[in-house]
Amino acid sequence: MGERPRDKTTTSQFIQRPVTRRGMLRGAAAAGGGALLSSLPLVSRSGFARRPHAAQEATAFTREASIVSWGFGVEETNPLAFARINAFKEAYPSISLEVIPEYDDQKLLTAAASGELPDLLWVDRFKVASYAARGVLSPLDDLVAESEFDLERFYEAAVDEATYEDQLFAIPQFMDVRPLFVNLDALGETGVTQDQLNTGDWDQLVEIGTQLTKRTGDRVDRWGFDPKLYDFFWMWGAGNGGTFISDDAQEVSFNDPKLVEALDWGVKAYDAQGGFPSFDAFRTTFQGNEEFARGQVAMICYENWMLGIVARVAPALNFALLPVKERNGDGLVSFTGGFSWAIPTDAKDPEAAWEFIKFMNADETWLIGANAVKEARVAAGQVYIPALTANRTADQLQIDQVYEPISPQFDAAVNLFPQLIEASPNRPVSKSPVGGQLQDVLTQDGVLPALRGELSAEDALNQANDAAQDAIDSF
Repeated sequence: MGERPRDKTTTSQFIQRPVTRRGMLRGAAAAGGGALLSSLPLVSRSGFARRPHAAQEATAFTREASIVSWGFGVEETNPLAFARINAFKEAYPSISLEVIPEYDDQKLLTAAASGELPDLLWVDRFKVASYAARGVLSPLDDLVAESEFDLERFYEAAVDEATYEDQLFAIPQFMDVRPLFVNLDALGETGVTQDQLNTGDWDQLVEIGTQLTKRTGDRVDRWGFDPKLYDFFWMWGAGNGGTFISDDAQEVSFNDPKLVEALDWGVKAYDAQGGFPSFDAFRTTFQGNEEFARGQVAMICYENWMLGIVARVAPALNFALLPVKERNGDGLVSFTGGFSWAIPTDAKDPEAAWEFIKFMNADETWLIGANAVKEARVAAGQVYIPALTANRTADQLQIDQVYEPISPQFDAAVNLFPQLIEASPNRPVSKSPVGGQLQDVLTQDGVLPALRGELSAEDALNQANDAAQDAIDSF
């Protein structure tokens, strides 16, 4: 492929009057689903609309249309999706929407080859570059410009991950981040307080984890600290100053000495607590994703959605969520991902599909979904935790208008997530058309062999680097 540049990328939002549901929907549809916060009717906890300005005049989509969507499930058991889809159907009665909840890569590529792609795709943002490079997705830049769709409402990392070769191919929906969940009662056993726990002191994390690990003979009763290196090496590697891939995504650097050092630290973190094989056997006893809520792990890095599991399984748990910091530093460390809406190449009605995307990203639409989730949670005797939408204004509106304070621990966590997103990059290989392969190679050929003691960290990452570069060169 010729000489490659050596530059590397670092993994571095009156008058009160009653408002009806139908009125809300008309407002969102008339504004094209994507108007700015100041131009839309916002519902407060009191059930009244707040309008800083009069709504901008716009013409709603009225012609008859039929669109097909692949990949987005709308089961009634998923109120966030179910309520928003029903809201779209109510706001756009002239658009017939058929939802097919599943597809895979083979089905998609076969449909692309035969010209039978749907109008809408629900796409993991990690796959946007892969689909765009293969000509499956249509760029959205012209639609965004023509409709004055405000991308500034979205978190930068989400937009970046939906962009390939300087063209936008998808509109982000949902995000996740990875804080450190800490059982404060367990932490107290070590004599260390929350204020004394420094997530930038990675050696302290290992030392505390070792103290918190409990066994009865050979049986593990509680694991102290799980950095989830087998899934989250991106954040630990970046937090140690390492780089994974060049800016042009043509050259990997999985064997960067800083990445080797981070992996070696991770191996030692598990070894100090009994070894990764011991942990790997212990985690077969976990029930779903409830290991932290059930006290099986005292400290663990996990996606933000585990907070909802804690709320359901152990609402009285004494815990804290802390951002992981750079090793021996103060910068925050995490990484983020999520899904998105895309319009395939040769979609039969891209105009109607774009109306759908705009509506699903309107702040009102998110509030409809959030209120539906809250209603379902309350009916089940549970508390409501806001979703992370990839949209700054929608996230803040859910906190301000729908979320009800639960406890200092839960409230602090809910407010931490948007801040952590702002500091979180994507997985660096997401900009490569073979990003999925690169991720698998890093884990299977690099991280896991080192954790299992089969290879040194250096040898494992050299092996992964060679296989990853072959995947890029073969594309």
